[in-house]
Amino acid sequence: MSAADRNTTAPHSSQLVPRDGEVRVWYATTTDAWSDADRTGRALSWLTTMERLRYERYRHDVDREMFLLGRVMARTLVGQALGVEPRGWSWQENRYGRPELSDKTTGLSFNLAHSAGVVVCAVSRGTDVGTDIEFRGRDAVDQRLVRRFCSPSEVADIESRGRDGWRDRFLQYWTLKEAYLKARGVGIAVHLSDLSFTLDDADVRVSFLNSLAGADPNWAFALSDTCDRHFIAAATPAPHGRRPTFRVEPLPLSALP
Repeated sequence: MSAADRNTTAPHSSQLVPRDGEVRVWYATTTDAWSDADRTGRALSWLTTMERLRYERYRHDVDREMFLLGRVMARTLVGQALGVEPRGWSWQENRYGRPELSDKTTGLSFNLAHSAGVVVCAVSRGTDVGTDIEFRGRDAVDQRLVRRFCSPSEVADIESRGRDGWRDRFLQYWTLKEAYLKARGVGIAVHLSDLSFTLDDADVRVSFLNSLAGADPNWAFALSDTCDRHFIAAATPAPHGRRPTFRVEPLPLSALP
């Protein structure tokens, strides 16, 4: 985050709330979020008993810090969208781990993802949403994964990028696939190579092959590299071709406790 983000005054709640037809995707780094010990203490007080136990079970500091930041971001952003205190609502996870509001009547959907010290929280109104983030500097990707998890057209695109570009292109496809599966709430219970994306400068499109043939093609996606050294993707249904507006931006630290 920039110095300007660190020094802003607390944003008005309406600035963080998605409008109808809008998907808000916020990201924040653990380095910035937990640089203040007092903020960390306040954030810990927001955790439920079960969340605190889960927090303490993480072996590595960065995993613990990302878990805490995700919880706080979700409580803040969804709470403001609902017009309640951050701890005034609850959520549960489906069988594949997707977080869902316990109250199904709100019309809100949110999703979390994290990678290498950066946490993403997406919030939408009226449609399900999924998000994913991948660190471009992650450990070397086994190139055999390309043909295992990508469609023929994706494989051709990735391999055309050459020695220096194939890895980034694969991670872009992977991030989009994860976001789509999380929006559907099905985890990796489908053949990823049957989920085929087409990327160009103007749009991201999806088609479905083999085991997924006949799936609803009316989806909208965002793919962003605005977060330094990461790719962020978001996915949401677009019934009748109505594409929402996606906004991907850093979360002001003043929005945290």
